[in-house]
Amino acid sequence: MNFDGIATFLNRLTLRQAVWLFPIAYALHILEEAPQFPSWAQRYASQAFTPRDFLTINSVGIALAVLYALLISRYPRKWSVILFFSLGLAPGMFFNILFHVGATAAYGVYCPGLITALVIYPPVFVFLSRLAYQEHFLTGRTSLMAFAFAGAFHTLEVGIDVFKIRPW
Repeated sequence: MNFDGIATFLNRLTLRQAVWLFPIAYALHILEEAPQFPSWAQRYASQAFTPRDFLTINSVGIALAVLYALLISRYPRKWSVILFFSLGLAPGMFFNILFHVGATAAYGVYCPGLITALVIYPPVFVFLSRLAYQEHFLTGRTSLMAFAFAGAFHTLEVGIDVFKIRPW
C-alpha cells in the first residue's frame, strides 16, 4: 500500500471534498454496530430498544450525514460548517467516541461500535476540523459554541433514543 500516495491525496483535499469522509466513516461504524448493538442496548441501556429503533436511528443518521456532506460541498460557508459541526460531526464522531468508550468501561463489555469509534473517527474528526480551521470556516469561539451545543445534543439524543429516557 502506498501510504505516501494516500497522504499526498489527502493533503490536496479541501473541506468541500473531504467532508464526504464523514458519511463513509459513519457507514463503516454502522456496519460494525449492526450485528450486536440492538441486543447490547436491550441488555445495558433499555429493554425497550428494538432492532427497528437501530434501523430508524441509523437510516436518519446516514441520510443526514449525506445531506451535511452535500451541503458543505455545495455551500461551503461559515454557517453551514458551524451547522455541520454542531449537529453532525461533533455529536456523530467526537461524542460518539466518548459514548462507546464510556459504555465499554461502565459495563465491562465491548459496546458494539467501539473499534470504529476509536480507529476511524478520531483521524476523520481531526482532519475535517483542521481543514475547517485552515479554510477559516471555524474559529476558536465558534468551535467552542458548536462543541458545547453538540455535547448537549448528543447527550439528549442518546438518552432519548438508546436509553429511552423521556425528559418531558
